[in-house]
Amino acid sequence: MNIAIIAANGRLGCELVKVALEAGHTVRAGTRGLSHFKDTPHLTAIPCDATNYYEVKALIKDQDVVFSCIGHVPNSLPNVQTLATKIIIRAMKEVGIKRFVTLTGTGVRQPGDHITLIDRFLNLGIEILDKQRVTDGRNHVKVLQKSDLNWTVIRVLKLQFKNNRPFTLRTHGPTLPFVSREEAARAMLDVAEKNTFIRELPIIGR
Repeated sequence: MNIAIIAANGRLGCELVKVALEAGHTVRAGTRGLSHFKDTPHLTAIPCDATNYYEVKALIKDQDVVFSCIGHVPNSLPNVQTLATKIIIRAMKEVGIKRFVTLTGTGVRQPGDHITLIDRFLNLGIEILDKQRVTDGRNHVKVLQKSDLNWTVIRVLKLQFKNNRPFTLRTHGPTLPFVSREEAARAMLDVAEKNTFIRELPIIGR
């Protein structure tokens, strides 16, 4: 596939670029700020601010799938995920792309979710310390649900660097307490390759 990755130079984005290239796909890596990617026949780095419609449109043109690895970092807008998602939807509609895959936290609850004690405890802490991040995750899903895209939002409890294990995507969990960024990247790529979980929010679990 030809794939575009928004926020490709973040920690999750870098993992997604790596696993996508290893799987034989051609990648356009949208980067904000300094890029450390080196262009190859299968990888092209393109400056892209996810809140800039024209830059997003230029990045995703002629691609088969769009991935978003946008997350909250210091000094990012409190509604960055929702704002960027609205722009991505507009750009995808303009260039005629339907498949979109992104990731958010398990604090974005769905009816029927199996919520573990550690999931409940950690999300309560996030709600207290960083409620805007949780609200942004929920709102960007509502925006997607109103769109006509073939979207998938993968949910995780907490990302970390290592500890890769076999995982299963389940519609309502329960979640694994910790998921490596490589595992999350492989899950994102898997649903795109298999075209599964359309307009669903699977959880990475066992």
